[in-house]
Amino acid sequence: MHVHWQTFEQDGQTVEAQVFHPDTPSQKLILFCPGFPGLGATIFEQRHAAELAEQGYDVVVIKHAGTRLDSGFGPMALNNAARLAQGRRDGEVHLGGGPSSVAAWLREPAIALQNLHVNYADITVIGNSFGAVAALWSLLVGGAPAQAIHRLILMAGAQGVDSGAEGIMRIWNPVFLANSVIAQSISVDSPDSIVATMESAYADINHRAADLPAHIALTYLVVSNDELLSLKDTEAFKNDVMKGRGDIVIDDMETAYPIIGLTAHYMPNYPTNKLLELL
Repeated sequence: MHVHWQTFEQDGQTVEAQVFHPDTPSQKLILFCPGFPGLGATIFEQRHAAELAEQGYDVVVIKHAGTRLDSGFGPMALNNAARLAQGRRDGEVHLGGGPSSVAAWLREPAIALQNLHVNYADITVIGNSFGAVAALWSLLVGGAPAQAIHRLILMAGAQGVDSGAEGIMRIWNPVFLANSVIAQSISVDSPDSIVATMESAYADINHRAADLPAHIALTYLVVSNDELLSLKDTEAFKNDVMKGRGDIVIDDMETAYPIIGLTAHYMPNYPTNKLLELL
């Protein structure tokens, strides 16, 4: 197994990713789309990526543009000392060349897939938390090529229905988005702009849901004691938006680890063999 850093580009937007390869060439790809602000990418790499590569998959883990390299968050989010050193040598302050926006993050899976799809016969897309919204939006609105995608796994996904105070938009709280910890981690647009982007993204997905190609198997991986999301969110999305399409799988083994800053939402306990069963 070997690891390298890769940059994709389309229409002037760049997407950076860490790539894990098995020792022999693979026709199977897993694309991981991280959440907000992006630490889930490293959690996935630490717990799953190398073993998935050992099982014969190429694994591409997107790293969000706008991730700050001048803070303690940068080394954790990149999880790649060579890329971090390069950034420091070149005087880079942000991954991707500068501040970004959540609207740009929605396009990241589409850009990666536009560059990758010709090399693989079997693609699985895993969207984690916000990454589930980005994956759905990229496939339904963003023009991502879908012919080789066989599975879409929404992993502790923030997909949902915008239905008032109890709807999915409750998690995109401007007060939370204005938290200084967020600003120390990433440079993106204003809280009000993020809220407007997410409202529009949910509306787009709901409007275009029927266009998700029938050959893509859809799985919702729900954390039973998720601090942000609930089973009701996923059930509402499955029933009201996807018209019953997809299978719900419950992860009931998570717990928070405050000593290292991990909530159950990050799925720190989920074993790779359980993830392989979904592939």
